Amino acid sequence: MRCGTTTCVALFTLLLSGAAFAAEEEIWSPYDQFSAPNEDCDLMAIVPTPKKSWLVGHTCNQLNGEPVGSLVVIDPLGKRDKAPASLALEAASDRDRMKELVQLLAVPSGGYIATYHSRDENAPRGESGPASVAHVLVRHTASGARAEAFNTRVRQALLKTVGPTSFIITADVDAQSRLIVAASTPDETYRKEVPLWLLRFTPEGTVERTLRFDGVLKGLDLGWYVLKQVRVRADGGLFLSGRFLVEDGGGEIPVLALDSRWKPDTRFNTPLISWLNQDSEGLELSLIAPRPDGSVVGVGELSGGAVTAHVVRLTPQGRLDRLFKPFRQEGQYPQGRFMNVPELGRGPDGGLVLAQNFIPAFEPPKGPWLAPGLVRLKEDGTVDARFQSGLGAGLRYRKAAVGAKEDSDASGFLRLVAAMPDGSVVVNGHFDEFAGRKVTPPIRLAADGSLVEGFQARFETVLPKKPQAPNAKTSAFFQADGKPHYIACTRPGGGTETYLYWLQGDIWGHEPSCAVHLAGDAASPAGAWQHCDARVRKAQAQGATCAETKHNPLDLRRR
Repeated sequence: MRCGTTTCVALFTLLLSGAAFAAEEEIWSPYDQFSAPNEDCDLMAIVPTPKKSWLVGHTCNQLNGEPVGSLVVIDPLGKRDKAPASLALEAASDRDRMKELVQLLAVPSGGYIATYHSRDENAPRGESGPASVAHVLVRHTASGARAEAFNTRVRQALLKTVGPTSFIITADVDAQSRLIVAASTPDETYRKEVPLWLLRFTPEGTVERTLRFDGVLKGLDLGWYVLKQVRVRADGGLFLSGRFLVEDGGGEIPVLALDSRWKPDTRFNTPLISWLNQDSEGLELSLIAPRPDGSVVGVGELSGGAVTAHVVRLTPQGRLDRLFKPFRQEGQYPQGRFMNVPELGRGPDGGLVLAQNFIPAFEPPKGPWLAPGLVRLKEDGTVDARFQSGLGAGLRYRKAAVGAKEDSDASGFLRLVAAMPDGSVVVNGHFDEFAGRKVTPPIRLAADGSLVEGFQARFETVLPKKPQAPNAKTSAFFQADGKPHYIACTRPGGGTETYLYWLQGDIWGHEPSCAVHLAGDAASPAGAWQHCDARVRKAQAQGATCAETKHNPLDLRRR
């Protein structure tokens, strides 16, 4: 690699720090060649497909341009499905690989819907909802192609109804293949007072129903909100979970219900609000799972009175279901709380598989079970002893334990837990040991909690063969002479971007390579020379003045 020692150090520092990137997916390293596994890919979601295979969604390329599709169909052992529809889906989703996947939804009539968080630093920001709100919604047909007509209609409806700064907080699909979207606009406060819109789209993408939900909150004497989930009820209504603040100094309501007409379900809401206000109960439900009978299971915390629990069930009348055994995870925080994974790991039998916030790096605390990182509950709320026995000592993050020493809070973190139709569970996150064995996540566990042998870990890093074009070794802005070159682009009103060209491969595997320097002592990888050229042309089109300079912005020896 042709770069000075200080330059290489700066680039390695960037690799560890995770610098921000501009949103230029259309020119982000489409010709780069990689063969080694990319640990930067992270499995984010997994849903079953009609043919006993699974569709996985992942976010890659935090720091490089490895061409791995965002959506990949696999079999139960993690091998890629080579069917034409599967290959078409992977190819059609490839352009979304530089975005962060937020949700992945199966459409009963066929196809899939994925929502993504844009890396564009100018994208609207949101405080409600998942860790990342979504700015892009993409539907794929059953044949794998992008349903562009549907996607365009949804995008235009959000623009017209919610506004140009709208973002998607959360979404769901009902049994009739209708898409339900909760959308809002930026707000500086954590508890939002800005509009909250609910929209329902037909399977063709036409707006079928809209509701200004913050107006509904006012009608229930509720004010500020923090929305977490919108989930479809069996009768066509909705459950909305989060925090809905009671006005005049009251408490918070964790879940509200709408009937099939999207009117407030007084049968559920009125008793729930009255119960929580009058009985001084504290109830927080971050994740919910509606049941066919109109009840809802929630994960959070119930405190006050005679019951303290972390998993409860509410009846269709908004009351605590006494037939459900409230589950309480013993142990101090963080071992005694559950993480906010995007979806509950709900199995076909109505049970739940829950993930702890943290995996103890040392020996787990004592309790009703040995805190192995997961717990499976039966439909009535009791612990599935068979599954827990199969987990044994469970998940550990020994890598963290090595440097933790006396810090008992050092631990791993679970990102995803998905209960599949066959009773197995796919788990992803930061862990390197299961039941005393070294493992590489994600892993698959059988219905009895034991490890499924042969599951292909990090399957998303196996690159499909595709035609590769050679990286450009010439630039439109200088004559290659075997030396590094730097093109500085100054935009109107200030701000300079410098594009760094090298002849040989850098630590991201490009040959030749280029990077983008915005400020400080680090640069963002940009691919090979043709990618830097494309960025320079884009800067020129936006009014920037670009010229070659001899100044290396990563020369740390300057004062």
